[in-house]
Amino acid sequence: METDAAFRLALFRTSRGPGWDQLPLPADMLAQLMEQQFHAQTQGYRAAYPQARLEIVTMNAEPVGRLATQRDADALHLIDIAVVPERRGQGIGGAILRALMNEAAATGRPVTLHVARDNLAAQRLYHRLGFALAGADETHLTLAWPAGSASTPVAAT
Repeated sequence: METDAAFRLALFRTSRGPGWDQLPLPADMLAQLMEQQFHAQTQGYRAAYPQARLEIVTMNAEPVGRLATQRDADALHLIDIAVVPERRGQGIGGAILRALMNEAAATGRPVTLHVARDNLAAQRLYHRLGFALAGADETHLTLAWPAGSASTPVAAT
């Protein structure tokens, strides 16, 4: 939704990782660059995943993250997930993933995702939850969680 645009843009900026704000450019130019990259990412998601759900994750009516998924007959695809920095490390990402895994298990579909090769924290979480390597390219790993009785996640704690 357009009403969520300011929150989504702010979260996009914080999820770029350290260093982007240290580029030798004026602050207004950096802000414009981030906004352009945000819009390019959003358009890219819409082009690659035309049926995607772009959602804001809330806790106690407070926005704490974003989630982009696409459900099709073959799989539930996790396109993007991000949690605001002050709420990271509190189990929110894991809870979201377990909910997606339970949804996929109920319909017998796997969950698939792409993760940057240098995003080691996310990779650790995905592997702890039972995701396995399904492919790779120079910049990203493709991971999959196979829906099945042995792989069904436990309830969130």
